[in-house]
Amino acid sequence: MLHSFIFVLTLLFLNSEVFGATHPLTGSSLINQPNSSFALMQLGFKLDHVPPNWTYNKSIDNAAKSIELGVNNQTLLSFRLENVSIKTHLEHYVRQYLRDYHQYGFDIVGLHSQKNGTGTIAVVDLKQKNNSTKSRQVFFHNQDKIIIATCADSTTNFDSTAATCNQILNSFQWR
Repeated sequence: MLHSFIFVLTLLFLNSEVFGATHPLTGSSLINQPNSSFALMQLGFKLDHVPPNWTYNKSIDNAAKSIELGVNNQTLLSFRLENVSIKTHLEHYVRQYLRDYHQYGFDIVGLHSQKNGTGTIAVVDLKQKNNSTKSRQVFFHNQDKIIIATCADSTTNFDSTAATCNQILNSFQWR
């Protein structure tokens, strides 16, 4: 009887789908696939739409509370978590960044904010003064957390990259 039970249990394990890799965070591990959002949940959010060809270029950096996504080892979208006071107003917070952009060689080409179901969002469009890159920063604010998503690429490729980033960021959900 016991041998039959062990045999059936062994068959169940052999026929089940396995999502693990031989080493954590390597290969095709489910946690290593951005469209699963497992790694992103450590920062407090998930994404429902990440193209299948996008990969993590840099895993969660616990010290910086950041992660990077992209294609062919080129980072196109990064996320950083910042803990703030629950009384923080997103507009005031973003103004601090606006002062620094010029100092780092960027011109602001667009700025707008909106409220959504769970918080406030601010979008800042930037271009590098030497016109080599463009970027979009999206600030997601909910209670005492701000996620700063930065989408960046060369000026020639940015429109295509921004369209993909927008699809990804439109699927952003706080956990």
